[in-house]
Amino acid sequence: DSDGHTVKAGMPGEDVDLAAYGTPAPTPFGADSRFDQETTLYMDYMFFGFYDGSLRTTYSLNGRLFPDTPMLTVRDGDLVRITFVNRSIEDHPMHPHGHVLQVLSHNGKPVTGSPWWTDTLNVEPGGTYEVAFRADNPGVWMDHCHNFQHAAGGMTMHLAYDGITEPYRAGRATGNHPE
Repeated sequence: DSDGHTVKAGMPGEDVDLAAYGTPAPTPFGADSRFDQETTLYMDYMFFGFYDGSLRTTYSLNGRLFPDTPMLTVRDGDLVRITFVNRSIEDHPMHPHGHVLQVLSHNGKPVTGSPWWTDTLNVEPGGTYEVAFRADNPGVWMDHCHNFQHAAGGMTMHLAYDGITEPYRAGRATGNHPE
């Protein structure tokens, strides 16, 4: 559904609110946990901007376009909370490679149903989600909008573990072609 957290239940007119669906159950962490890292990612777009050698629609994280977007650097074992804030008029299905997110809240309302775990979270226009994950998969990972036009338009960043390096380098001059 367009609000980002309800889905059709199979019958016309039946929506399921994933934040309230099911029975609460214990989780290894929650909204009241002590987080080692906390960050907010603001998602915006500019109808026309200069990016990658041309004038085009751009999609930013915290006002920056890849490869100048903020990198989230974590340590193995960190408990991390990310707040996604979509200030654009388009959906942004955010996908941090290598990790599974626990959704803690949507638009300020806590998840009250079954624990909601996902690897891709659609953040609807004007929507805000708080999510958390345990940094337990060392590497250098992409975190990007899964609408690939948005990712190619700048809405890509890295989630990197302290002390881990990869031979991958960012930027057009490297010969890498992530799209």
